[in-house]
Amino acid sequence: MMLFMKKKQIVLLVITLIFLVLVFNKVDFALLIETVKTFELKYLTAIVAIFLASLYVRGLRWKFLLMNSPKYSALNLAEIFTVGNMLNIFMPARAGDIYRAYYLGEEKNEKKLKIFGTIILERLFDGIAMFCILLGAILLYSDAQWILNLTLGIGAIFIIGIITFYLIFKYNKSRQVCKAVVAHIKSEKLQNLIRKLTTYMNIFIKGFSAFKKPLYMLLILALSFLAWGLEAVVACLIVNSFGLNLGILAGVFVLTLTSFSTMIPSTSVLIGPYQAAYILALGLFGIEKSQTLAISTVHQIILILIFTIVGGLCILKFNIKAQNPHQ
Repeated sequence: MMLFMKKKQIVLLVITLIFLVLVFNKVDFALLIETVKTFELKYLTAIVAIFLASLYVRGLRWKFLLMNSPKYSALNLAEIFTVGNMLNIFMPARAGDIYRAYYLGEEKNEKKLKIFGTIILERLFDGIAMFCILLGAILLYSDAQWILNLTLGIGAIFIIGIITFYLIFKYNKSRQVCKAVVAHIKSEKLQNLIRKLTTYMNIFIKGFSAFKKPLYMLLILALSFLAWGLEAVVACLIVNSFGLNLGILAGVFVLTLTSFSTMIPSTSVLIGPYQAAYILALGLFGIEKSQTLAISTVHQIILILIFTIVGGLCILKFNIKAQNPHQ
């Protein structure tokens, strides 16, 4: 097992290094530094405010994924979401998503696998919203066939994914299958293992309960578009803060391509594929590679600082609450 983990880490490191070589190949570092110096701080307040608003929208969306239960607060869910994404920045394999399921499950005495199911559903809605937004931007602006093919391919993955999970939820026959399989197995240990796995599977599937409420599904989809729309405005403001004035479509391309880039295995969600996606996005608008790398670096620093500061404050709040549960 340890050997497998070491091999996996080596593969992730190699992928990251390949992307970094591609990103930094023929970069004019003098131009990169000069571009960083042109960043206008006057945009920073709006950038932070709009990004924080997007985090709250994501908390509200998660509440509907949790069937709008009164025991969940949109603000608290937004805080947990923020901490989870802070951990995703610094830890591999999206460990922050596991943290979200574990922490919320502990806090609300809820099944952690069920919570994790809502997070998987959340990711699928994210993918569908980004797919639709990017497809609209391509139809409005770009005639590059490669980006259209890439978008359709990624969109197909998310659409097939959400249809598959819907069918699993709606036509869940795991108990019947388990009963039939167990009846043909003599080993009691194996029977108990199959029963236990079936129980875990059904707990996980309960995380898709929002499928039962068409209104909730529409609200979840609408909130997904709103959250990504706000983040596209943030990306647009960051690009414009360097005096480029490319408009909202540039923000959409930056946001969607960099978000899709996190699907590529690497040592971190913000190293390697992220910069490459940023270069591809602004390359559609004729922005030089060295300039784009400078903008992506500032964008990364802003995101890391927001998640680290806000996430750190949320963790502090959680610890105080744990020590004083009756306050």
